Amino acid sequence: TATRTVARFELAAHDVSERFLIPQRLYGRERELAELVAAFDGACEGRAALVLVSGYSGIGKTSLISELYRPIVRQRGYFLAGKFDQVMRNLPYGALIQALRGFVWQVLAESEHRLAEWRRRLADALGSTGGVLAEVLPEIELVIGKQPVPPALAPAEAQNRFRYVFQSFRGALARHEHPLVVFLDDLQWMVSATLDLLHALLTSPDLHHVL
Repeated sequence: TATRTVARFELAAHDVSERFLIPQRLYGRERELAELVAAFDGACEGRAALVLVSGYSGIGKTSLISELYRPIVRQRGYFLAGKFDQVMRNLPYGALIQALRGFVWQVLAESEHRLAEWRRRLADALGSTGGVLAEVLPEIELVIGKQPVPPALAPAEAQNRFRYVFQSFRGALARHEHPLVVFLDDLQWMVSATLDLLHALLTSPDLHHVL
């Protein structure tokens, strides 16, 4: 009987996909991406920075920001995203709370050991003021437990108290071992209360490891 041999060949070298796939790659934004990565590297080193990305709708701003995923994962950082809404403009702190809600769900998906670490860290940072944060971010009680209702204050005093509590919370999130990137989309719909809060955070001398 005749025997035949088949030469070695690379599997799937000439296969054609049944679907039309476009590579998820960004083109023509090397300079802007380099600036973003440099800002993130600064946050990893302990600095804090605000980067504004502007452009027409559909030009690729979100895709540009998404290119930070790989550096963030490499540094074991956290990426939080929120989007301001024209219709829901009266929602207190809008996209910022949406971003922090994403952080809570990330924490709840971690191991029991890591969850216990976060529970301890947040409890130390918030102390008896966790109820102030829980008023706008109820999901935080899934991590730190049920919080007492804070005493009522006049609007100005209540806003100052929230800023203080929020800065304590932010300080627990952003650390050398896991820098924090917060992406807030559609800033044109941001209300003055949120702008005031961001201004207070960004001008605080205690802000570190945040982009």
